[in-house]
Formats: sequence, structure tokens, C-alpha cells
Amino acid sequence: MSLEILLVNPPYEPGKGYNREGRCTQEAGFWATPWPPFSLAMIAAVLRKDHAVRIVDCPAQNVSEKKLLDAAARNTPDIVISSVSTETIESDLATLGKLKGLPKRPVVIVFGVHATVFAEDILKNSAVDFVVRGEPEETAKELIAALDNGSDLRGVKGIDGRSESGQIFSTHSRDFIRNLEALPFPAWDLVDLGRYRLPVSQRKFIIINTLRGCPFPCSFCNARAYYGSLARSRSVLNVLDEVKFSIDRYRIRDIFFWSDTFTLARGHVTSLCEGMISEGLNVRWVANSRVDTVDEDMLTLMKRAGCWMISFGIESGDDRILESCGKNITVEKIEHAVRMAKAAGIKIAGHFIFGLPGETEETARKTIGLAKKLDLDFAHFYAAVPYPGSPLFEQASSAGWIRGKKWDQFRQSEFVMDLPTLSRESLYRLKRKAYHVFYFRPKTLKTALSLASMRSWISGGLRTVKRPFPKIFKTG
Repeated sequence: MSLEILLVNPPYEPGKGYNREGRCTQEAGFWATPWPPFSLAMIAAVLRKDHAVRIVDCPAQNVSEKKLLDAAARNTPDIVISSVSTETIESDLATLGKLKGLPKRPVVIVFGVHATVFAEDILKNSAVDFVVRGEPEETAKELIAALDNGSDLRGVKGIDGRSESGQIFSTHSRDFIRNLEALPFPAWDLVDLGRYRLPVSQRKFIIINTLRGCPFPCSFCNARAYYGSLARSRSVLNVLDEVKFSIDRYRIRDIFFWSDTFTLARGHVTSLCEGMISEGLNVRWVANSRVDTVDEDMLTLMKRAGCWMISFGIESGDDRILESCGKNITVEKIEHAVRMAKAAGIKIAGHFIFGLPGETEETARKTIGLAKKLDLDFAHFYAAVPYPGSPLFEQASSAGWIRGKKWDQFRQSEFVMDLPTLSRESLYRLKRKAYHVFYFRPKTLKTALSLASMRSWISGGLRTVKRPFPKIFKTG
């Protein structure tokens, strides 16, 4: 039978966006831009053939918990599927508990990196019936089918669940999807795309995923827990078909090509750009990258194909930090990649992390100096967060650097590790200094202040957060 399924990105602080997307689970940070909910739209696309599906992106739609509960009470879903994140897990579970308490008592399913890592702990909360581990589409489809036809749930790979007797069980892990082209395009028609706009142009945009999986061993990243370490690309023709479909169906000409590393496969990027040029698609797009996966010809072609900005994960200005965290790039490579991108006419956003293991006053100042030296258009400075699912979480837990596990402190604006080499107070001071040094220059200040969304974003970066970090329990 057809089930009523509610897909939800749970509420966040009023007036603020929140992105729960794979490894990117954070308050809408860079440019304060919320992302269209890609995973929810993908799950919806997989399920909609057989079931009635709705998407509610509470932060983007400014839907409070009360509004969500009122709407759910009117529409009475049979199943609720929710993305959750580390920082918001307590509030997510509280909201889901209230949804579970509706008269129809829907089946509640959660997914995301935090859910994948702590599935058993999450199921101790009566609000949740099942956890989908890792990549969600195929697992969600099989789980819903099993619930619909009453088949054995233990035959569904990639889930943790609670039996009718209350016993928690875990099934075998599911292989990552090798043929990504077997998946439908995201169901963006179920989302109000007017809620997602680029800050400079205020144009609507969508996310198109070209590649899943990351082979790089960066210690601070938990991408592998969601999409794995094996890079899996869609064919160029399949991606081009989605671009053309999006133009025709949604009147979209602004795209975020989102992958763990968009430029990982040079031939794939080259063919995609050549295809967009030859077919005259005339789209504007941005992408993320590593400095060691680009070259002059690639960047020039990307610009011709409509790329106007590229994001580089720069992380640190110290080669030893870059090596020890598994980034395995050098300051020399960073500088070379930035020069090439600028020569190609592409704007650059640089992303930096303070507080990685081994950080000292000297290495942090090198990072500030590098950010000032590079010809970047935008920069964001993060706190190193030992997110569950990352090697850094295991390292920090074993070393006793995490004084507690109050999950709402695990955000990229706060330092939750007590490093032996540099105090958290010093890290806050240095991160704030980085914003001052980078943005309070004539070259960047004019651009930053011209964007209303960036004014609050930058001011947030300049604030020194000194919230107490309670000692809930020791680790290590």
C-alpha cells in the first residue's frame, strides 16, 4: 500500500539555516547560505514512485518545532525520516520524540554521519525506531518496502533497529552504491527552491552530486563514514542530463557541483566542462577542490564552462601540520593553485582550520600570514572539531583532549579539545585575529560589507566564544 512519508530536516535556531548533509553538518556558514537538502531530495526521489512523500526543511523554511508538529498532526505521516547531526542530536531527538508521540505514532527513521557512528546509542532513545547507516538511498528504499509488506527487517542491510520486543539489532553493512546512475535525479520539485539563494546574485541554486567517496585520509574529516573511501563517479552524460533537466524543469542556471572533491578525476572534470561548453548550457557554478588536484588547463576550462568560484581546503599555513593531519599538501602547492585559479579568472574561497594536533602559537600565526598573503576573495576560519566518524575523534578521545561530550558544543566555531601545545583561549584569540587580518583590509572589506549576509557571518567569526564546557565525563 502507499505510505505517507515525511522527510524532515529538523528545526534549528530561529532565523538561521542549518545544513545536515554528509560530512557538512553545520549552521549555514559560508555566506550564511542554506543548502538545498540533497539527501532528503534523493531519498524522496527513490520513494515517491510507491509512496506519498513530503519534504520539510525546517531551518530553510523557518518552520518551528510547533509548526512542524501541527503540520504532522494534520497530515498524519506513517513514517518520518529525519537527518540528524552531531551538534543538534539532542534537540533532533527531542523533536522526533514529540513526532513519535502523535496519535498515529509514526515509525521514526534517522540517518547521517552521527547516526551511523552512534546507531546503538541513538536507539536507546524511544523516539527512534531505525537508523540508516551511511549512504541512505538504497537502504531507505528497502527498509520502507520491508515495513510496508511486513517482511523480515533483519534482511535489510545497513540498518540498526528495535524489534517488537524492544531488542536492539544491527544488520550487515551495505556496500556503497557503485552505479550512481541507477539513482533518480533529486526531487527538487518537493522543495521550495526560492528558499536557497546565492548571496551575491540572490539567484536560486541546486546541488548536483558528481562523485561520492573520498580516498584522502584527512584526520579531521568524517566523509568516509557516509560515502566511503572509494571514489565513484557518475558518467559525464548522466551529469549533463541532470544539468539540462534542471534548466528545463526548475529554470535553474546556478549549480553547486558538490562532491567530496569535485576535481578528483581530471578526465571527468574536463569532459564535463567540454560537454557544457559544446551544448551551450550557459550555467554558472561553483565547486570544491583540493589544491593538488587542479592544473592550469583544467581551471581555464572550468572558467569557460561557467565556474565562477572554487573552494580550496587550505587548512593550515604550516607544512608539518598539513602532513600530520593527513592533508598531505604543502604551502607551496597551495600558493601555486591559488595563483592558477586567479589567472583563470575564478574567485577563490579558502578554508582554514585552527587547533589541529600539534598547533602552536607559531603555526597558527603562519596560517594567519598565509591567509593574508594568498590572493583569496573569501576566507573562513574554523575550529578543529573532532567529529564522530573522523580519525581525529579517535585520536582526541584516546589522548584525553575532549573534556566532555556535550554534543551541542561540537560546532566549527568552538574549540572542544584541550591540546597540550596551545590553550583554547589562545585559539579563540588567534581565530578572531585571522578574521581581523583578512577582512579588515581595503581589498576584502569592501566586498565583504557589500554582502548583507556576510556582515553577520564575519561578525560571528570575530566574536570570541567563551561558553563553559561541562565535564560530563572524561575520555581516554
